[in-house]
Amino acid sequence: MYSVGELYNYPNPMKTETNFIFDLTGFENPGNGKIKIYTVSGKMIREIDIPLNFGFNTISWDGKDNDGDLIANGTYLYKLFITGAENLESEVKNL
Repeated sequence: MYSVGELYNYPNPMKTETNFIFDLTGFENPGNGKIKIYTVSGKMIREIDIPLNFGFNTISWDGKDNDGDLIANGTYLYKLFITGAENLESEVKNL
């Protein structure tokens, strides 16, 4: 079973980039994960594939959408997805 602790992004609010930071614990290889970033209306604008490790993880994001364009200033949401021996989704967080 996996457990994600202290999922947040810094800096928040971001200007041009941010880091997603979290602590991952568990007993089996966590495999891979994704961070999905959404507009407040629910449209996914970016999906970041990430290798996961138990312990402290830091994932950088350059503030660009899936088309490579910088996102506009505003409020966005994100969610962490883990796939491996079991699947886990974090709660939705403000970016």
